[in-house]
Amino acid sequence: MFIVNLFSVVLHTIVVTVLLLHDKEKVYLKGKDKIVPPFRFGVEDVATKMWFHKLAYPGQCLTNSHLDIIFYYLRKKGKYAKEPKVKFTTTDCLFFKTIHALYEKFIAQKKNLSLITAQHVIADYIRGRKMLCGSPWHLCDHVFFIIHMETESHWILGRLNIEERRMYMYNSLSTAMKDSAAIKACQPFAVLLPHFFALFDEFKKENKPVCLDPFEVVKVDGLPQQTSNDCGCFVASFAEYFIDMKPIPPIFDVEKHRDRLAVLFYKYARMKEVEFIDSEDEAPPKGPKKNLS
Repeated sequence: MFIVNLFSVVLHTIVVTVLLLHDKEKVYLKGKDKIVPPFRFGVEDVATKMWFHKLAYPGQCLTNSHLDIIFYYLRKKGKYAKEPKVKFTTTDCLFFKTIHALYEKFIAQKKNLSLITAQHVIADYIRGRKMLCGSPWHLCDHVFFIIHMETESHWILGRLNIEERRMYMYNSLSTAMKDSAAIKACQPFAVLLPHFFALFDEFKKENKPVCLDPFEVVKVDGLPQQTSNDCGCFVASFAEYFIDMKPIPPIFDVEKHRDRLAVLFYKYARMKEVEFIDSEDEAPPKGPKKNLS
Protein backbone atom coordinates (compact mmCIF):
# COMPACT_ATOMS: atom_id res chain seq x y z
CA MET A 1 0.00 0.00 0.00
CA PHE A 2 2.92 2.32 0.85
CA ILE A 3 4.50 1.66 -2.57
CA VAL A 4 1.21 2.43 -4.34
CA ASN A 5 0.80 5.69 -2.42
CA LEU A 6 4.44 6.63 -3.05
CA PHE A 7 3.95 5.95 -6.76
CA SER A 8 0.83 8.14 -6.77
CA VAL A 9 2.73 10.99 -5.08
CA VAL A 10 5.62 10.73 -7.53
CA LEU A 11 3.24 10.61 -10.52
CA HIS A 12 1.34 13.62 -9.22
CA THR A 13 4.61 15.54 -8.78
CA ILE A 14 5.65 14.74 -12.36
CA VAL A 15 2.27 15.84 -13.74
CA VAL A 16 2.33 19.11 -11.77
CA THR A 17 5.90 19.79 -12.92
CA VAL A 18 4.96 19.21 -16.57
CA LEU A 19 1.94 21.47 -16.25
CA LEU A 20 4.05 24.23 -14.70
CA LEU A 21 6.61 23.90 -17.46
CA HIS A 22 3.84 24.39 -20.00
CA ASP A 23 2.19 27.22 -18.09
CA LYS A 24 3.14 30.12 -20.31
CA GLU A 25 2.29 32.60 -17.56
CA LYS A 26 4.88 31.19 -15.11
CA VAL A 27 8.14 31.47 -17.02
CA TYR A 28 10.04 33.68 -14.57
CA LEU A 29 10.63 33.30 -10.84
CA LYS A 30 8.67 35.63 -8.59
CA GLY A 31 10.18 39.10 -8.71
CA LYS A 32 12.42 38.31 -11.68
CA ASP A 33 9.96 39.41 -14.34
CA LYS A 34 10.36 43.17 -13.90
CA ILE A 35 12.19 45.54 -16.25
CA VAL A 36 13.46 48.51 -14.24
CA PRO A 37 13.28 51.15 -15.52
CA PRO A 38 10.60 50.13 -18.02
CA PHE A 39 11.41 50.20 -21.72
CA ARG A 40 9.77 53.17 -23.42
CA PHE A 41 8.22 52.49 -26.80
CA GLY A 42 6.55 55.83 -27.50
CA VAL A 43 2.93 54.77 -27.20
CA GLU A 44 3.44 52.55 -24.15
CA ASP A 45 5.92 51.37 -21.53
CA VAL A 46 6.97 47.71 -21.29
CA ALA A 47 7.77 46.78 -17.68
CA THR A 48 7.87 42.96 -17.79
CA LYS A 49 10.03 40.34 -19.49
CA MET A 50 6.88 38.34 -20.22
CA TRP A 51 6.02 40.93 -22.87
CA PHE A 52 9.06 39.79 -24.85
CA HIS A 53 8.45 36.12 -24.04
CA LYS A 54 4.93 36.29 -25.46
CA LEU A 55 6.26 38.05 -28.54
CA ALA A 56 9.15 35.63 -29.13
CA TYR A 57 7.60 32.20 -28.66
CA PRO A 58 5.08 30.63 -31.09
CA GLY A 59 1.66 29.64 -29.84
CA GLN A 60 1.20 32.64 -27.55
CA CYS A 61 -1.46 35.27 -28.15
CA LEU A 62 -0.20 38.79 -28.73
CA THR A 63 -2.02 41.46 -26.75
CA ASN A 64 -3.21 44.90 -27.81
CA SER A 65 -0.01 46.22 -26.20
CA HIS A 66 2.13 44.22 -28.65
CA LEU A 67 0.12 45.25 -31.69
CA ASP A 68 -0.18 48.92 -30.72
CA ILE A 69 3.60 49.14 -30.34
CA ILE A 70 4.33 47.20 -33.54
CA PHE A 71 1.92 49.32 -35.59
CA TYR A 72 3.31 52.52 -34.08
CA TYR A 73 6.74 51.61 -35.42
CA LEU A 74 5.24 50.66 -38.78
CA ARG A 75 3.78 54.19 -38.91
CA LYS A 76 7.18 55.65 -38.07
CA LYS A 77 8.77 53.49 -40.75
CA GLY A 78 6.38 54.85 -43.37
CA LYS A 79 6.33 58.46 -42.21
CA TYR A 80 10.07 58.99 -41.93
CA ALA A 81 11.30 56.81 -44.80
CA LYS A 82 13.23 58.82 -47.40
CA GLU A 83 11.44 57.07 -50.26
CA PRO A 84 8.36 55.29 -48.89
CA LYS A 85 7.02 52.61 -51.20
CA VAL A 86 3.44 53.02 -49.95
CA LYS A 87 1.56 56.05 -48.61
CA PHE A 88 -0.20 54.63 -45.58
CA THR A 89 -1.11 55.06 -41.96
CA THR A 90 -2.52 52.72 -39.33
CA THR A 91 -4.95 52.84 -36.46
CA ASP A 92 -4.68 51.16 -33.06
CA CYS A 93 -6.71 48.83 -30.87
CA LEU A 94 -8.59 51.75 -29.30
CA PHE A 95 -9.86 52.75 -32.74
CA PHE A 96 -11.29 49.26 -33.23
CA LYS A 97 -13.11 49.39 -29.89
CA THR A 98 -14.35 52.93 -30.58
CA ILE A 99 -15.79 52.27 -34.03
CA HIS A 100 -17.42 49.01 -32.92
CA ALA A 101 -19.07 50.75 -29.96
CA LEU A 102 -20.33 53.53 -32.24
CA TYR A 103 -21.64 50.99 -34.75
CA GLU A 104 -23.62 49.17 -32.06
CA LYS A 105 -25.21 52.46 -31.02
CA PHE A 106 -25.76 53.42 -34.69
CA ILE A 107 -27.67 50.19 -35.36
CA ALA A 108 -29.57 50.30 -32.06
CA GLN A 109 -30.77 53.83 -32.91
CA LYS A 110 -31.94 52.78 -36.38
CA LYS A 111 -28.92 54.20 -38.20
CA ASN A 112 -28.99 57.56 -36.50
CA LEU A 113 -26.66 59.75 -38.61
CA SER A 114 -26.52 62.45 -35.93
CA LEU A 115 -24.05 60.20 -34.10
CA ILE A 116 -21.49 60.87 -36.84
CA THR A 117 -19.95 64.28 -36.24
CA ALA A 118 -16.72 66.16 -36.93
CA GLN A 119 -16.19 66.29 -33.15
CA HIS A 120 -16.17 62.51 -32.74
CA VAL A 121 -12.85 60.88 -31.84
CA ILE A 122 -12.94 58.90 -35.11
CA ALA A 123 -12.79 62.20 -36.99
CA ASP A 124 -9.61 63.02 -35.05
CA TYR A 125 -8.06 59.78 -36.23
CA ILE A 126 -8.95 60.69 -39.82
CA ARG A 127 -7.31 64.10 -39.35
CA GLY A 128 -4.17 62.30 -38.18
CA ARG A 129 -4.25 63.98 -34.77
CA LYS A 130 -5.13 61.14 -32.45
CA MET A 131 -1.96 59.01 -32.47
CA LEU A 132 1.78 59.47 -32.40
CA CYS A 133 3.12 59.45 -35.97
CA GLY A 134 -0.40 59.65 -37.34
CA SER A 135 -0.99 61.03 -40.83
CA PRO A 136 -4.11 62.68 -42.28
CA TRP A 137 -5.94 59.94 -44.15
CA HIS A 138 -6.54 62.06 -47.25
CA LEU A 139 -2.75 62.09 -47.77
CA CYS A 140 -2.61 58.29 -47.68
CA ASP A 141 -3.54 55.59 -50.17
CA HIS A 142 -4.06 52.87 -47.56
CA VAL A 143 -5.14 52.66 -43.92
CA PHE A 144 -4.45 49.54 -41.85
CA PHE A 145 -6.83 48.43 -39.09
CA ILE A 146 -6.09 46.07 -36.20
CA ILE A 147 -9.30 44.08 -35.71
CA HIS A 148 -10.04 41.75 -32.81
CA MET A 149 -12.80 39.17 -33.20
CA GLU A 150 -13.72 38.95 -29.55
CA THR A 151 -16.02 35.93 -29.75
CA GLU A 152 -13.29 34.04 -31.61
CA SER A 153 -10.37 35.51 -29.61
CA HIS A 154 -8.69 36.09 -32.95
CA TRP A 155 -6.85 38.99 -34.62
CA ILE A 156 -7.33 39.89 -38.28
CA LEU A 157 -5.99 42.72 -40.43
CA GLY A 158 -8.05 45.21 -42.40
CA ARG A 159 -6.62 47.39 -45.15
CA LEU A 160 -8.67 50.21 -46.67
CA ASN A 161 -7.76 51.25 -50.21
CA ILE A 162 -9.17 54.77 -50.19
CA GLU A 163 -9.11 55.26 -53.98
CA GLU A 164 -10.88 51.94 -54.64
CA ARG A 165 -13.32 52.39 -51.72
CA ARG A 166 -12.57 48.79 -50.88
CA MET A 167 -11.54 47.14 -47.61
CA TYR A 168 -9.32 44.07 -47.79
CA MET A 169 -9.59 41.49 -45.00
CA TYR A 170 -6.55 39.34 -44.09
CA ASN A 171 -7.39 36.22 -42.07
CA SER A 172 -4.78 33.67 -41.00
CA LEU A 173 -7.44 31.22 -39.79
CA SER A 174 -9.63 30.91 -42.84
CA THR A 175 -12.71 28.70 -42.80
CA ALA A 176 -16.18 29.46 -44.14
CA MET A 177 -17.45 30.17 -40.62
CA LYS A 178 -14.47 32.26 -39.49
CA ASP A 179 -14.35 34.22 -42.76
CA SER A 180 -18.02 35.08 -42.33
CA ALA A 181 -17.34 36.28 -38.77
CA ALA A 182 -14.28 38.23 -39.98
CA ILE A 183 -16.24 40.03 -42.69
CA LYS A 184 -18.89 40.85 -40.10
CA ALA A 185 -16.16 42.34 -37.86
CA CYS A 186 -15.22 44.65 -40.77
CA GLN A 187 -18.74 46.02 -41.18
CA PRO A 188 -18.44 48.92 -38.69
CA PHE A 189 -15.50 50.24 -40.73
CA ALA A 190 -17.21 49.66 -44.07
CA VAL A 191 -20.50 51.27 -43.02
CA LEU A 192 -19.42 54.22 -40.87
CA LEU A 193 -16.23 55.50 -42.51
CA PRO A 194 -17.96 56.74 -45.72
CA HIS A 195 -20.17 58.95 -43.54
CA PHE A 196 -17.12 60.31 -41.71
CA PHE A 197 -15.33 60.93 -45.02
CA ALA A 198 -18.32 62.99 -46.14
CA LEU A 199 -17.52 65.47 -43.35
CA PHE A 200 -14.19 66.37 -44.99
CA ASP A 201 -13.79 68.36 -48.20
CA GLU A 202 -10.47 66.58 -48.84
CA PHE A 203 -12.30 63.38 -49.77
CA LYS A 204 -14.56 65.04 -52.32
CA LYS A 205 -13.67 64.61 -56.00
CA GLU A 206 -14.41 67.37 -58.48
CA ASN A 207 -16.63 68.99 -55.82
CA LYS A 208 -18.94 65.97 -55.91
CA PRO A 209 -20.38 64.66 -52.62
CA VAL A 210 -18.69 61.64 -51.10
CA CYS A 211 -20.50 58.38 -51.85
CA LEU A 212 -22.16 57.12 -48.68
CA ASP A 213 -22.49 53.51 -49.82
CA PRO A 214 -20.62 51.04 -47.57
CA PHE A 215 -17.14 50.05 -48.67
CA GLU A 216 -16.88 46.66 -50.30
CA VAL A 217 -15.17 44.11 -48.05
CA VAL A 218 -12.94 41.66 -49.92
CA LYS A 219 -11.27 38.59 -48.44
CA VAL A 220 -7.61 38.21 -49.42
CA ASP A 221 -7.08 34.65 -50.65
CA GLY A 222 -3.97 32.48 -50.72
CA LEU A 223 -2.61 33.56 -47.33
CA PRO A 224 -0.48 31.30 -45.13
CA GLN A 225 -2.49 29.85 -42.27
CA GLN A 226 -1.69 29.62 -38.58
CA THR A 227 -1.54 26.28 -36.78
CA SER A 228 -1.47 27.74 -33.27
CA ASN A 229 -2.31 31.00 -31.45
CA ASP A 230 -0.10 33.14 -33.67
CA CYS A 231 -2.71 35.37 -35.32
CA GLY A 232 -1.19 38.57 -33.92
CA CYS A 233 2.17 37.80 -35.49
CA PHE A 234 0.46 37.07 -38.82
CA VAL A 235 -1.42 40.40 -38.67
CA ALA A 236 1.78 42.37 -38.09
CA SER A 237 3.64 40.49 -40.81
CA PHE A 238 0.85 40.82 -43.39
CA ALA A 239 0.92 44.60 -42.91
CA GLU A 240 4.71 44.79 -43.15
CA TYR A 241 4.83 42.69 -46.32
CA PHE A 242 2.38 45.08 -47.99
CA ILE A 243 4.23 48.18 -46.77
CA ASP A 244 7.49 46.79 -48.18
CA MET A 245 5.70 45.84 -51.43
CA LYS A 246 6.76 42.22 -51.00
CA PRO A 247 4.55 39.21 -51.80
CA ILE A 248 3.31 37.27 -48.78
CA PRO A 249 5.00 33.83 -48.95
CA PRO A 250 2.74 30.77 -49.02
CA ILE A 251 4.84 29.17 -46.28
CA PHE A 252 5.18 31.35 -43.21
CA ASP A 253 7.93 30.67 -40.66
CA VAL A 254 6.18 32.09 -37.61
CA GLU A 255 9.09 31.28 -35.28
CA LYS A 256 11.48 33.26 -37.48
CA HIS A 257 9.14 36.25 -37.61
CA ARG A 258 8.57 36.21 -33.85
CA ASP A 259 12.29 35.96 -33.13
CA ARG A 260 12.97 38.89 -35.42
CA LEU A 261 10.35 41.11 -33.77
CA ALA A 262 11.45 40.26 -30.22
CA VAL A 263 15.14 40.84 -30.97
CA LEU A 264 14.52 44.09 -32.86
CA PHE A 265 12.39 45.58 -30.09
CA TYR A 266 14.71 44.45 -27.29
CA LYS A 267 17.83 45.79 -29.03
CA TYR A 268 16.08 49.06 -29.86
CA ALA A 269 14.87 49.51 -26.28
CA ARG A 270 18.36 48.84 -24.89
CA MET A 271 19.90 51.27 -27.38
CA LYS A 272 17.44 54.00 -26.34
CA GLU A 273 18.19 53.31 -22.69
CA VAL A 274 21.99 53.28 -23.03
CA GLU A 275 22.25 56.22 -25.42
CA PHE A 276 19.41 58.25 -23.85
CA ILE A 277 17.60 58.43 -27.20
CA ASP A 278 13.99 59.56 -27.46
CA SER A 279 12.24 60.32 -30.72
CA GLU A 280 10.90 63.86 -30.96
CA ASP A 281 7.36 62.57 -31.53
CA GLU A 282 7.37 60.31 -28.46
CA ALA A 283 5.28 61.81 -25.70
CA PRO A 284 5.28 60.46 -22.13
CA PRO A 285 3.41 57.12 -22.17
CA LYS A 286 -0.13 56.85 -20.91
CA GLY A 287 -1.38 54.33 -18.36
CA PRO A 288 -1.64 50.63 -19.16
CA LYS A 289 -4.39 49.56 -21.53
CA LYS A 290 -6.78 46.69 -21.01
CA ASN A 291 -5.80 43.70 -23.11
CA LEU A 292 -8.31 42.44 -25.66
CA SER A 293 -6.99 38.89 -25.58
